[in-house]
Amino acid sequence: MANILITNDCPRSCTFCFAKSRLGSQTEGAPAKFMSRANLRQVMDFLEGSGEMSLRLLGGEPTRHPEFTDIVGEALERGFHIHVFTNAMMPAETADFLSDTPVDQVSFLCNVSPQSNDAAEDKQKVAYALERLGARAQVGITLTAPEFEYAFLLPLIERYRLKRRIRIGIAQPIVGENNAFLAPADYREAGRNIVAMAEDCIRNDILIGFDCGMTLCMFSQEELGKLLQYTEGFRSVCQPIIDIGPDLDIWHCFPLSEVLNSKLERFRNRNEAVRFYRQKVARFRTFGCKETCLSCAYLKRGQCSGGCLAHAINSLNKLPPREAQ
Repeated sequence: MANILITNDCPRSCTFCFAKSRLGSQTEGAPAKFMSRANLRQVMDFLEGSGEMSLRLLGGEPTRHPEFTDIVGEALERGFHIHVFTNAMMPAETADFLSDTPVDQVSFLCNVSPQSNDAAEDKQKVAYALERLGARAQVGITLTAPEFEYAFLLPLIERYRLKRRIRIGIAQPIVGENNAFLAPADYREAGRNIVAMAEDCIRNDILIGFDCGMTLCMFSQEELGKLLQYTEGFRSVCQPIIDIGPDLDIWHCFPLSEVLNSKLERFRNRNEAVRFYRQKVARFRTFGCKETCLSCAYLKRGQCSGGCLAHAINSLNKLPPREAQ
């Protein structure tokens, strides 16, 4: 699994955005950055040589790449499964094209905000895209505060017959940058609210799933039991994702993208990159995101990741080398 960042162009400016620091914000007067087709072919060769036939397209908003449909077509011809991370603000012709792609080869995770600041035209784009993508699209939210909105997703799932799943992620700090994120001191309260959401969703036959960087101590033992019944299952995970940018920069994950990055060409395959980054962060693994992690049996036994490594690195004020060697 690797994330391919094909553009920094995006119609939104989310405060928690993990991409803008590494890719650079696409601002008025500044040209958008797009991955070239030659670079993308190099990435596909890299993944194919790694035995991984999954192409996870991100941005920015990946559908804003001027050759997006051609990229999808070429990847399908090469036998890749394509997973598109999108805000669903795509032109109608793009949604139409995607709706005609093979159901078993193209899927979508749509990060749909409450849309309070979206223009009417953008809301219409989202509605049309969700209508066309239907059951192969899953919605997701990113938490920046312990209290959060989610109820607006339930009617969307029903109205557009989306996949009956909701992906929950926690906004993490980007080492060396200033973005909005959920503070570890708020994890326990957020955990209670996540369980309440899971109970509400299961009554609507909807399961929730989890992104990386969460901790076991966000939940009581009773709540963990409920998550076993009401969700896709909870595991505390923090591992190298491997992200690849438009210029073939490669990094451990977005929270560490500014301090632990290199070039794709230095690695023969993804497994080699994963081993390299695991070695680089090994000394930070024992610290965790909170002071209590230092004596936590869950962390010592490897049952809990201790949350996102960015918290540990920030708290120690000791950064890995900016250019990984």
